[in-house]
Amino acid sequence: MLLTAAACLTAMAAASTPATAASSYPGWHKKALNVTPRAQWNANDGYCGETSMITAGLAFGQYTSQWTARNLASPGVPQTRPDSQLLLGVNDTAAAAAMRLEARRAPATKNFRTFTTWARNRFLAGDVVVVGVFNNTRMLGETGAGDPTYDHIVPVYGYESAKPLRAGRASLGTDVLTISDNGLRTLGPNAPMLYSYTLDDIQRTRRGANAAGGPVYSFPTSGPWYGVAVTGVLDSDHTTLPVKVAVNVNSEGVQNESALTAAPMAEPIRLTVTLARPDNAREAVLYQYDDFASVPTGAFNAHAGDAAHVWRVPAGSGPYTVTVDAMSNDTRVFRAVPADAP
Repeated sequence: MLLTAAACLTAMAAASTPATAASSYPGWHKKALNVTPRAQWNANDGYCGETSMITAGLAFGQYTSQWTARNLASPGVPQTRPDSQLLLGVNDTAAAAAMRLEARRAPATKNFRTFTTWARNRFLAGDVVVVGVFNNTRMLGETGAGDPTYDHIVPVYGYESAKPLRAGRASLGTDVLTISDNGLRTLGPNAPMLYSYTLDDIQRTRRGANAAGGPVYSFPTSGPWYGVAVTGVLDSDHTTLPVKVAVNVNSEGVQNESALTAAPMAEPIRLTVTLARPDNAREAVLYQYDDFASVPTGAFNAHAGDAAHVWRVPAGSGPYTVTVDAMSNDTRVFRAVPADAP
């Protein structure tokens, strides 16, 4: 199904401080995505899908730019064209694979609780969950009524419940879902980006989603609901160790132009790469790759020559961190495996 071009419409700046679950529900059972929210470009119909996939990549050890992410999502399609966007239900899993990530789409269902239970359990399992939501077009100053399927693509940043967060449990109407809007509502790298809603209060009709005084973001009252869970890196041997990347800035510069025909000027960034080694008794190897085409999907040690940089991590060293300087338009992918892995 080809969605319309309304997936990430540019918003007018609007000052507000969205609620966050951490401050609103003390004592509840909580899980959060430990990645700093990132700000999208709003040119070329908006880079919300690309920014959401980049966020997922950071959680699994890699960084790339929005321009690169869109090129991978729609190879050969000029980025000024609406059909170049990274869209849920269209090219999301293909884009993830091109970024050497494993992803699976939400199951088709006519039951919203089934969808939210899928999102809940994937998130609790450690996946990065990305979903499509309605915008309140009135509140965001957008023209038109919005898309009938979704307007905006956002990563899930938190889940809370009055009940213990046990695997396999169904979602409850009182559970709280937190999303990052990728900086859409209040533009700027320091803008508040997290929005929290109870599941009982998150659904709206298309018309109701645009009502004055309503929530900024919502889900449709009827399906299909769109989502994808990024479950980890492509690794046929299942030997990779968990790596996370943090960036010293959470944007590539805010782009408000209606169209970008080329990637904007790059800026210096610093990446902090952390390897958390669950088996501290074994030596590990941390590899850096500077483009996705060079990243193996298995037998990482056998393909050591494909890496741009290699670190040997001695046994017993505990969590291991390195910093890498780059430019915002670079790609930096990090994979770690035990030294005796294939």
